[in-house]
Amino acid sequence: RRHIDQLTAIKAKARLERIEPTHHSKQTATESSPVVPYRARLTCDRSTQPSPDDAPDDRCASWAKERLLEGQITELQERLKDTEERYHSLKLQYDTLSQVHRTLRENYGTLQEESEKLQFDIQHLTKCADVLRSELQSARCDRDSAIELQKILQSELDESRRERKKLQDGGEKDTKTIQDLQRQCREMERILMRKNPDSISALIVASKSPTGKPEPDGSNSTTCRLLEQRIAQLEADARKQDAKAQGILADVQARFNSVQAKYETHIADLEMQVLSLQEINSKLNEKIIRQMEELASIGSHAGTVNGSTASFTQTDATVEGEEEEEEEPRGRKREAANAKVRSILVQTDVTGEAAAAAAATVVVPAVRQPSAKRAQAQGKEDAHLLATIRGMRVDLAIKEKAVQRLTREVEECKKTIKKLQKKKEPGPVGAGNGGGGGGRGADSSGRSPVKVRSKPEGGGECGAGPEPGALRDAQSKVKLLELDYKALQEKRLQDLKTLQAAHEKELASCHESIRFLQQRLAESEEELLLQRKDSKHRPNHGTDYYGLKAKV
Repeated sequence: RRHIDQLTAIKAKARLERIEPTHHSKQTATESSPVVPYRARLTCDRSTQPSPDDAPDDRCASWAKERLLEGQITELQERLKDTEERYHSLKLQYDTLSQVHRTLRENYGTLQEESEKLQFDIQHLTKCADVLRSELQSARCDRDSAIELQKILQSELDESRRERKKLQDGGEKDTKTIQDLQRQCREMERILMRKNPDSISALIVASKSPTGKPEPDGSNSTTCRLLEQRIAQLEADARKQDAKAQGILADVQARFNSVQAKYETHIADLEMQVLSLQEINSKLNEKIIRQMEELASIGSHAGTVNGSTASFTQTDATVEGEEEEEEEPRGRKREAANAKVRSILVQTDVTGEAAAAAAATVVVPAVRQPSAKRAQAQGKEDAHLLATIRGMRVDLAIKEKAVQRLTREVEECKKTIKKLQKKKEPGPVGAGNGGGGGGRGADSSGRSPVKVRSKPEGGGECGAGPEPGALRDAQSKVKLLELDYKALQEKRLQDLKTLQAAHEKELASCHESIRFLQQRLAESEEELLLQRKDSKHRPNHGTDYYGLKAKV
């Protein structure tokens, strides 16, 4: 027994010796843990060895320890395998991470170089951005100033359009007034054309007897023959006077055309010499006011003259001597009135030229400016309008002269009729015949129809039948013509006054607007010049901007 136990003990020791080197690394790793004494289990071979000397308790304890150690060994082996696997996995991870770290370090170097380059580009771009900001600010300022200038110019353009529209409206009104005046002139011509010799012959025929039978003494036939001869002579004289008047009218028209051309050339000269006429402007305005007052006074004087002519047609036939004495002063008054009218027309022409010169004085300071042509065109239009007004005034004066000539001819015809009626009346006639002759004379003179009605009808029954009716018709026609002429003359004078006042106001407003627009235009031109100077002195960054843009 003992021999077997010893052999087993020896085997156990050898086994322990074999196992211990394998776990040397593990024991080194677990040096801090307490070492448990190992006692191998002893077995005995009863056939060869004797029984061991130890007690059975020692064998159980050693067997338990051996089992414990085997379990620890297996556990430690498993741990070793796990650690080796973990070591291999960690080594692989380390290799991969080291490779990644190497690549990341290389990438970091490249990125750092790129970041330095980008930082340099950022600095350069910040400088470019500052330059562009300054240029943008200046461009915005220029844009704001340009917008303000555009607004100002738009407002000025709107004002000029409104002024042009006002001028067009005024021109249309002037054309309407001119058409109205032309219509009135045509009406006046028609009224004057009605005054033909037929009316005189009608008055002479009205003085005949109602029966038309010859009287016993044969005086009726002789008077009729004389009256017919006188009528033919008067008609021939009227035709001659008409032809003469037509020649005079053509001559006056030619002179008017020449004077108009001379005035146009004179106005053109005045437009070149307006700088020397500024002092005359105020004097001419005062003269215009005085002339308007004179025109008003002359209009009232013409009304009184027309009233005197109307009263002249209604005076009594018995005051013939006084009428002959008063004819010369009346003719002188008419000539004086005509001279005043002519002087007024000449003065108004002068004032019209002065107004054109005053208009040119306003336009001349703007010759250096771009709007000089437009101002000159407006001045020429105003001069043309003034010339048309002067032409209308001259035509009115000519027609007034023609009317006065016709009135004189009518008065002469009345005188001839009155003389013929006096010749027709028999000399030694009684009271009744004298009364009848006086009635016919009064009726033929056309001045006292009321007295004719109150005359006794005793001696004039044979010749007072149709004569008063015809004479009354003629008188009524003459009165209507005189009233129409007077009303037309007053209306023409009033229209001319209103037209002249409106035209002067319109010219003043146009000159004021032109002056204001010229001032505004000069200010805008000065601002534009200043802006151009600033743009010239301002540094130009256009090339830098495009270069920076290309770099970006």
